Amino acid sequence: MSKATLTKRTEFCSSHRYHNPNWDDAKNKDVFGPCNNEHSHGHNYMLEVTLCGDIDPINGMIINLYDLKIYLWDVLKEFDHKNLNLDTPYFTERIPTTENLAVTLWKQLEQHSHMPPLDRIRLYEDHTLFADVTAELLSKTNGLPYSPHADITRQYQFSAAQNLLNGETTGHNYTVEVTVTGPIAADTGQVVNLATLDQLVEKKVLTRFNRKNLSDDEAFQHTPASEGSLARAVWNILKDEVSGAALTQVQVSEGADTQAIYRE
Repeated sequence: MSKATLTKRTEFCSSHRYHNPNWDDAKNKDVFGPCNNEHSHGHNYMLEVTLCGDIDPINGMIINLYDLKIYLWDVLKEFDHKNLNLDTPYFTERIPTTENLAVTLWKQLEQHSHMPPLDRIRLYEDHTLFADVTAELLSKTNGLPYSPHADITRQYQFSAAQNLLNGETTGHNYTVEVTVTGPIAADTGQVVNLATLDQLVEKKVLTRFNRKNLSDDEAFQHTPASEGSLARAVWNILKDEVSGAALTQVQVSEGADTQAIYRE
């Protein structure tokens, strides 16, 4: 019997607060910044659920999409329009970060009796931040009682020009997605501190390339500044700089239609 994957997107709304009760107020504010707001803050989350299963020879589907919508809501109604810290039982001892929420949703969906096997969950907190979890990532625990791994991706944008072979100069608005992988820290609920990552990318990448002519940069002296070579350049800049997690992918796009992905 043939197998396939199916991805369904759905939305829900929740609020949360990043707060470690074992720390004083000063440390919580220093580590979590605005996310430590005592009044919480909300997000319109986008959840992508990818299933893997056998294609039914009669209806040609892994699962009926109408049924899948119902099954997803069976799980998401417990989180929709709720304060994750106060209104759900899952974050009494864990911080409801994007990573921890994605892991929780995976476990709840996995337990649903009618759900086909999960292949991947991707949870968008907003268009600039999303977390991915898979069975392989969740199985990595570093020997600790709770230390599953996750991918966390942060999106950045900048504008730059480059010289063409015909002597003309053209400009583009670039989108860069930086993905790091690692254990979800028990004390922060994060794979990587986002403020630290943002500062690193700002200092090492955006300051270097934004509003510059890429053809003048040493990284592009022997190769055109294509999406692929730019993704490789960003990788080389960041690969030894990310702390506490591993850089696993850099994606660069000039628009919605094309993108280049660099991994090692």
